[in-house]
Amino acid sequence: MKIIRPSLILALMVPTIVTSFGVIPTATPRSMDSLVLGTVALPNVPSGDPFQLLTDAYERGFSRFDLARTYGMGKSETIFGEWMKECNIDRSTIGIVTKGGMGNDKYGDPNRELCTSKSLRSELTASLGALKTDYADLYMLHRDDVRIDVREFVDWMNDLRKEGLIHEWGVSNWSAKRVKEAYDYAQENGLAPPTATSPQLSLAVPLVEVWPSTESLSCQSKDQDIAWYKEHGIEVMGWESLAKGFMAVPTLWRSHEIPNYVMHGPDPEIGTDAWRLSRIQRAYCTPHNYQRRNIASKIANESGLTLAQVSLLYLLTKCDNISVLVGADRTSHLDEMAELQNWALDDDALQCLTKASMRPFEEKQAEQWKQHQMPTTLENLEKTIGMVPKIDATTQDAKETTIA
Repeated sequence: MKIIRPSLILALMVPTIVTSFGVIPTATPRSMDSLVLGTVALPNVPSGDPFQLLTDAYERGFSRFDLARTYGMGKSETIFGEWMKECNIDRSTIGIVTKGGMGNDKYGDPNRELCTSKSLRSELTASLGALKTDYADLYMLHRDDVRIDVREFVDWMNDLRKEGLIHEWGVSNWSAKRVKEAYDYAQENGLAPPTATSPQLSLAVPLVEVWPSTESLSCQSKDQDIAWYKEHGIEVMGWESLAKGFMAVPTLWRSHEIPNYVMHGPDPEIGTDAWRLSRIQRAYCTPHNYQRRNIASKIANESGLTLAQVSLLYLLTKCDNISVLVGADRTSHLDEMAELQNWALDDDALQCLTKASMRPFEEKQAEQWKQHQMPTTLENLEKTIGMVPKIDATTQDAKETTIA
């Protein structure tokens, strides 16, 4: 007769201690609507063939495209409109997101020429003409202007909507306070409220304002705003979701490579390449963000995904009203992004990435070990599980078969 060892009984009794965290499969594929293809670089794609890139994206399930009147001062919209026409794209299968309201301002100057109902309509008309379409699925105010009463913006956007020029409207780089004011005013007056907001949103939390007059929801302290948006049916469409490549390339801008003058020196001339690089590095190259990147790289290496995929999964897993603007400029990047439909991050990974520390996971492990310490003697084992089961010789074979 075989004897069932106490260690085997204990193995059956004690839950498995979690020893890793990371990527898990989704129960059902994530909607491709959560991946919005950015077009700011469309005039300068490496292949030199923006039509082919757009076709490749469309064939892979991308159906929403982010544009703006300021992208190449209209070039992106023109290319996109020509692509739809030349390739006979069914307009009903495309979601066009475009933005306006900045006039000739390229950089978010808070003192730019004041937006008016007339100037906004003029920009939209120019966008629709370039896009060769009668309407925008979602039209967004590219920047806020606190000199203008929120109620005026809401009225203007509703006028455009009533005329069929836009189906829905939203805002980009507005504070949560102003979005809530716009929502409340619309609700109280029987008007259409904003259905989307587009802030900076990435795994990398910017230390300072990335670009002039922009808003970020990347910090954990802003999670309450994201929750409010979800409760009120407002999509959060994050831009610079890969922090200009910082959260896509593990070796980009390593800490020892950043000159001191970039982080602490005077601002270069606005609009220059040096100005753009300094703003990006000042915002994203922080100790906490390097730690987040290290953890995300570890998850990527262990899961077989890329750093970019893990960084985007962090946002897509965080809340189901979040979508991300992806700036893919080659087909291989499109394939990489399309794979995100099938994956998510587990809770431990989310916590560690949010806090830029492995401590939440390590503390969870320690608590699990503490709760399930192995008894040192048979007597202690009996106390732990009540008693060691008595082995009846007549049923021994059946019990061993069950345990096996």
